[in-house]
Amino acid sequence: MLDVITIGEVLIDFTPSGRTARGNEQFECNPGGAPANVAAALSRLGTRATLISKVGDDQFGSLLHDTLMNVGIDVSGLSFTDEANTTLAFVHLDDNGDRSFSFYRKPGADTYLRTQDVPFDRIENCHALHFGSLSMTRTATRAAVVKAKEAGVLLSFDPNIRFALWESKEEAKQNILWGMKYADILKISEDELHFITGKTDVEKGSLELQQQFGIAGIFVTLAEKGCYYRLAGHDGYVPGFQVEAIDTTGAGDAFLGCLLYKILKAGVSLNQLTKQQIIGMLTFANAGGALVTTRKGALQSMPTTDEITQIIETNKQHDDDRFRPGFHFSPHSHWLNDPNGLVYYEGVYHLFYQHHPYSNEWGPMHWGHAVSQDLVHWEHMPIALFPDEHGAIFSGCCVVDWNNSSGLFDGSHGLIALFTHADICPETGQPRQRQSLAYSSDKGRTWHKYEGNPILDEHDLVDFRDPKVFWHSPSESWIMALVAGDHVRFYRSDNLREWSLSGEFGKIDDSHDGVWECPDLFELLVDDSGHSKWVLIISIGDNPNCPEGSRTQYFIGEFDGNTFINDNPAGHILWLDYGRDNYAGVTWSDIAEQDGRRVIIGWMSNWKYANQTPTGAWRGAMTLPRVLSLTSRDEGVVLTQMPVREIEQLRKGTLCWNEVKVTPAVPFTQKMNDVLLEIEADIDIRSGDEVHIKIKSSGQSETIIGYDPVRQWLFIDRSKSGLTDFHPSFACKHGARMVPENGKIKLHIWLDRNAVEVYANEGLVALTDQIFPDAPMDRIEISAKSGEVVLNSFHMHALNSIHIPNGPTEQTLRRVEV
Repeated sequence: MLDVITIGEVLIDFTPSGRTARGNEQFECNPGGAPANVAAALSRLGTRATLISKVGDDQFGSLLHDTLMNVGIDVSGLSFTDEANTTLAFVHLDDNGDRSFSFYRKPGADTYLRTQDVPFDRIENCHALHFGSLSMTRTATRAAVVKAKEAGVLLSFDPNIRFALWESKEEAKQNILWGMKYADILKISEDELHFITGKTDVEKGSLELQQQFGIAGIFVTLAEKGCYYRLAGHDGYVPGFQVEAIDTTGAGDAFLGCLLYKILKAGVSLNQLTKQQIIGMLTFANAGGALVTTRKGALQSMPTTDEITQIIETNKQHDDDRFRPGFHFSPHSHWLNDPNGLVYYEGVYHLFYQHHPYSNEWGPMHWGHAVSQDLVHWEHMPIALFPDEHGAIFSGCCVVDWNNSSGLFDGSHGLIALFTHADICPETGQPRQRQSLAYSSDKGRTWHKYEGNPILDEHDLVDFRDPKVFWHSPSESWIMALVAGDHVRFYRSDNLREWSLSGEFGKIDDSHDGVWECPDLFELLVDDSGHSKWVLIISIGDNPNCPEGSRTQYFIGEFDGNTFINDNPAGHILWLDYGRDNYAGVTWSDIAEQDGRRVIIGWMSNWKYANQTPTGAWRGAMTLPRVLSLTSRDEGVVLTQMPVREIEQLRKGTLCWNEVKVTPAVPFTQKMNDVLLEIEADIDIRSGDEVHIKIKSSGQSETIIGYDPVRQWLFIDRSKSGLTDFHPSFACKHGARMVPENGKIKLHIWLDRNAVEVYANEGLVALTDQIFPDAPMDRIEISAKSGEVVLNSFHMHALNSIHIPNGPTEQTLRRVEV
């Protein structure tokens, strides 16, 4: 039994092959025709396929017959005629490899296919019949389609519109509509869908055809972007493959042949296919369609299974960088979590971080290392600290020992790292955490672990980690903040090597939804008042019963040199970020006094799903570095945060709008030509209801940044942001209360390939979320639920990508001397 029979035109494509010495265009002849190409694709993959058609009794007919036979197609259904010559098509390619046609078919031999030429007994017994529209003016093709339908054979239809071959567009349309009445599978291009339905929206156009004709599977090809599919139970987009196209002739035929191969191989009906199955099939088909464009001569250029598998595997490697951030720091490879050891020393910002260099999941922790001169462009450095006999290297800090109080620098100064060693206690078999020290005399290039490690141990405490150290001038001592499960412990030292407990805080204060981690303590001025307050930052680990997962709180109060005193009553919780993906944030030490900024950076993930995010060989990134400030509000003193000013250097172009009125009927829409964006929006909400800023991909993904004036609630909705099914908690809508100012809200948004950061009303509220769109974001839409909102100003800055030397991304290389 034959697997697939194709019926329809077969012809010679004359494709450009350069110019003569006198400048005349040259052509080479390549056997082709859509049904023949589909048969060739199927045969190349090992499927038994035949073509029913006619060729002229001429040299071109013989070439077609021999070529079809050589590529493994059963040619018993191909007959010769002397009534007309073999059809010829001249292909014209533009600079992108896209094609147009002119034909010699007046008439062509394939149009002389008659009903008596069709082997109906074989059609009744094949698995699938594929047909196009160009031969449907003849009764033979229509009779074959009707017979196949009656026999329950799977029917595949490709309109393959060539207007030059029809008397009129209306004639073409009517024949295509006839074919759709019988089709189980419809392969159609965007342009063809628009011609038939009048709709440019592929989702609406395909839905109309499905409802009108009951087609089981509709597949809309989107060129290099991939395809859109609609089955009875689900629909979606599947991204394509980026290749250097030479000739796009036959790309759609290869796509369809590969798809039919996979459908037949599955052995189930279309309505039984799961979403995962159809995405796999269409990924295979997209790969086949892309490969055939990389060489000329479609029929003889169909890819093998091995070639398709190879490009898919290569693309998986490319997908590792699909969500690689453009301006957020990420590791060169493998796992990253908490920022550690943040210090500024002799013109260089150091960023150490929790790192597993042998896996993209959490494991034995090392300290990764990167350096920067501007907090924007980073250079990867060798791993700074490795696990040793005392255990893995958990979180910690770095300080500059300017006066050699440690005695480790021979009268000079250098860097001291204080960190947690984590291992298993041999006596008890229980986890053990102790504090240790390392030092560097060469600006952080190399590190030496102190021979007296560990320097601090509390035998009764299982959770005892994450030291953060600073010099406290009033007491002339070093202060260490350290977390111990449900509270912070403070220690003092004169030499950074010997520590004594001075105080505790937090056992009855604020959120204990998870274990306390990654403390930080520092002093900030309140506005321009000349008065200061102390800020204590505490991160809270994941709790299965809390949908928020891991997050970060902070306290405002005083520090007396021994312990922290909270200004607010217990239960008055202040959150650093109301998004889902900002954790373990700590600040840089030793930033120059004349700079005066307190700069924080956090791990842009959440312990609830950190090990499952779909980023490939690398996993984890940092938030933008942010400047922290204190301001006095009606509810008390609170933190504000905004990205460091250095980020502005990435701007490469700006679009501006002013006084734009937005209503439900008239939204504001704008195509995005860049995927890396900074957006500034000043929105008047006094006459409107809920406002949505929707950032959409070329596929189905959309991330919504919204504000509800009734609830006074700023939110992010990433329920449909792209890949979300890797964890049930990822797709969600969440936000924070925010009071408008004089009927207006100000939003400052940074959009990266894998994240969105939102700062509202000068950083009073911040939301940070990862997103994994199904395709690059390419348009923005602002709408109002009711009434009218006014975009007083809307600025959209396109951003350059940062380049990380010894790493993966784009722009110019910057060398940092350390």
